[in-house]
Amino acid sequence: MTRVEGALNFRDAGGLPAGEGRQVAKGKLFRSDTLQFLTERDVELLVDEHGLRTIIDLRLDYEVVVEGRGLLESREVDYHHLPFDVAGTRSEDQGHATPILTGKDPMVPHYLGYLTTMPDSVAGVFRALAGAESVPAVIHCAAGKDRTGVAVAMVLSVAGASDEDIAAEYELSSDYVDAVLDRLRTLKSYGDSISLLPPEMRLTQGTNITRFLEEVRRLYGGVDGYLLARGVTEEQLRAVRENLTEPV
Repeated sequence: MTRVEGALNFRDAGGLPAGEGRQVAKGKLFRSDTLQFLTERDVELLVDEHGLRTIIDLRLDYEVVVEGRGLLESREVDYHHLPFDVAGTRSEDQGHATPILTGKDPMVPHYLGYLTTMPDSVAGVFRALAGAESVPAVIHCAAGKDRTGVAVAMVLSVAGASDEDIAAEYELSSDYVDAVLDRLRTLKSYGDSISLLPPEMRLTQGTNITRFLEEVRRLYGGVDGYLLARGVTEEQLRAVRENLTEPV
């Protein structure tokens, strides 16, 4: 796929092995940082050439209001706003959307916090992807690495990918983190608050995701177990697998 111009951390999450005889299909699941800077050519590429049908936006309410959705808002693509948030205070009250992380090992607890704080949003990702005409789909947040990283990791796990392959896919954001953070500094919803991020937030180490998935298994019996306990059905999980995978 031709690289989009207006997103810095956009890629196809397809190509991973997904169990015996299957793989995650290319061109079905994209992941990205904020889509508000997509150009007219980007929109034509995604919607008209690649047939984009679903947008899953994990940004906070505050971010969507302040930053908007960009040119894709004018196109007939299903839009699901499913915020992933663990903040103790509202972003509009603190004046920025930067998460405040503390502790010696902040990333995995932060990622697990999405599951405890926003279970309806997490489950909503899978309900959206289970639709008969839901793909191609793009999942995005602001940076495209943490909220999007967790959502895509869970989706790929349901699709049948291994922890190791999911972690390797997650690590691909490493090349774009500096550019993404530089852009976030220019946004009203982030600005100078980016300096509050701990050094760990600037990394996309695969161990963040492998340890996250291990904890999900320990706490919930796995990604499927977590989702089933929150109202996602077995039929919907099968539909996600069918929508996103293909025979090798």
